[in-house]
Amino acid sequence: MTQSTAGKPIVDPAWFLLFLLLALGGCAEPFIVLSGSTLSGDIVDPPPSWADFSDVQIVQLETRPADPYSVNIWMAAIGPDIYIATGSDDTNWTEFIDAASDVRIRIDTRVYELEANRVTDPAERARVATEYVRKYDLDAEDNWVMDGQVFRLDRR
Repeated sequence: MTQSTAGKPIVDPAWFLLFLLLALGGCAEPFIVLSGSTLSGDIVDPPPSWADFSDVQIVQLETRPADPYSVNIWMAAIGPDIYIATGSDDTNWTEFIDAASDVRIRIDTRVYELEANRVTDPAERARVATEYVRKYDLDAEDNWVMDGQVFRLDRR
């Protein structure tokens, strides 16, 4: 801790912590691992193909339209489709999707209104898992996507 010439701290640690908590709590956008609420940005129509977004590492996903809840998440873009996935255990956002499938994602400043549909087809799940392995350098033998929950984000 930095000391003033009088030997007292320049910044009181308690005030700094309070300021930090208020700053993070006031964020409407998801922040690293903290969830947010309504995503801001320009609402635009989804592209005919998501292939141009295949290098995007992280998107912001907004669920629960009645009380928006948003998170940062990995995604896979395969041709005309875009996917999100998580492990086999439920998360807040998977439970919110089960209750209401309307979602929004933000890439850069653009917000896309979509519908999340659970993927159960083994061949489609395998394609998504393969893309996650390639894109995020996952262990192909221990790929959590194969046993996890996978959602295709379709145009509304």
